[in-house]
Amino acid sequence: MLKEINGIQIAYTDVGEGSPLLFVHGFPLSRGTWSKQVAGFKAHHRVIAPDLRGLGESASSPGPVAMSRFAEDLYALMQRLATGPVVLVGHSMGGYVALAFAKAYPKALRGLVLVGTKAGKDSPEAAAARRATAEKVRAEGVSVVVDAMAPKMLSPGHDDPAMVSLVRGFMAGSRPEGVIGALQGMADRPDATAWLEQIRVPTLVITGTDDAIIPPSESAALAQSIPGAKLQSIPKAGHLVAFEQAEAFNAGLSNWLTSEKATQ
Repeated sequence: MLKEINGIQIAYTDVGEGSPLLFVHGFPLSRGTWSKQVAGFKAHHRVIAPDLRGLGESASSPGPVAMSRFAEDLYALMQRLATGPVVLVGHSMGGYVALAFAKAYPKALRGLVLVGTKAGKDSPEAAAARRATAEKVRAEGVSVVVDAMAPKMLSPGHDDPAMVSLVRGFMAGSRPEGVIGALQGMADRPDATAWLEQIRVPTLVITGTDDAIIPPSESAALAQSIPGAKLQSIPKAGHLVAFEQAEAFNAGLSNWLTSEKATQ
C-alpha cells in the first residue's frame, strides 16, 4: 500500500486486527525484514510495517534525513491510519527512530521494543565514515553499502544461501538518494542517553548474541538506562535477529506483550 505522508509516497504493510504493532526497519533495509513478524502476529494484532522514506519502495527526499524526520513520518502515518497508540518495534536505525519518536510523541506509545540498537551518537570517526560512505554511494550506487553490510547481517555460522539472498534483496531496492540521506542523518543524530530515564512505557530490548554491527553490550547498557526495561538475548543470531531467528524472536516478543500488558 502507498500513502502520501509529509509530501512523499510511503509504502507500507497494514494487516490484521487488534492492538497495533508498528515495526520499523533498519539501514539500509526495508519492511521485508519484518515479514516473519507480520505473518506471526497478524492473527491477533494489527501489524503495520512501513518502508522509511528513501528506503525500500518509499520515495526519497533530498538532503540528510534526521531520525526525528523519520519519526514525524511514522506519526503522520499513524494519524492517517487512525491506529491510536502503538507498540513501536525498531531495529538498528529503526531503533534510533523509535527513540526519537518516544521523545517527541510519548502519548502515542503503548510500549517500546528496541532491537539491535543503541542510544549513543556516532563517534567523530564513525560519523566521518558514514559521510564518506554516502559519497561512495553517490558515485557508485547502493551496491557499495549492500556489499559492505550484507555479510554482517547474519551470524557467522549462518549457512543458508537463500536467506543470504533475501537479506541482500531487502537492501538492493533502496534509492541512492535515500541511502545517502539516511547515512547523513545517522551521522548527525544526537545522543539519546541523557533522556532514556524519562521513558515511561513498558520497554523490551532484544539483541542477537552474535551481532557484529551493534554489540550486545550496547543493548545491555540501553536496557539498564530505561526504567523497568527487560533485556532478551537470542542465541545464534546476528544483527538481523528478528529475521534470522524469527521463532525465538516472536516467542520472546509475544511473551513480553502478554506479561507487560503493553497492548491492552
